[in-house]
Amino acid sequence: MGLFGTFKSIFAASPKTDTVSTSAQAQAQTQGKVLVVEDEDMLATALEMKLKHDGFDVVRAANGQLGLEAAMSFLPDVMLVDIMMPILDGKAMIKKLRDLPQFKLTPVIILTNAGTIENMEEAKLGLGISDFLIKSNVNLDEVAAKIRMLLHKKDSQTPAVSTLGS
Repeated sequence: MGLFGTFKSIFAASPKTDTVSTSAQAQAQTQGKVLVVEDEDMLATALEMKLKHDGFDVVRAANGQLGLEAAMSFLPDVMLVDIMMPILDGKAMIKKLRDLPQFKLTPVIILTNAGTIENMEEAKLGLGISDFLIKSNVNLDEVAAKIRMLLHKKDSQTPAVSTLGS
């Protein structure tokens, strides 16, 4: 059953909002900071709950414009971004963020139900997309595992800082 179908019945009564929601709990040690930019409220809620349960600090935005604002204040370690959204789509949001030095290397996972392999490969090269997840084909555990893998890869590529004694 895909990512969306798994939680459809659980969140059927969840109201749609256009606000940015942040984790109410300040966690001293988190798995990492994840920005979820998704306009389908049930899916965004399911992702947020799963990722928080797994120890991630999560911020949610319901469209690309709110995603830009959230990214600037939250400075996520990884972003999950839907492509087709109101106000500002995911591709435009990512392009704007990639123009800023602090987001040039931030891993981005695209969440989509649309697109061909050719479009995905083009976006990987043009936008620096780390991975694509087809919403109807993945489950929440796979999403969390992809995020952990990207964070581990990012950490292993970060140069070690050493201090020289005087």
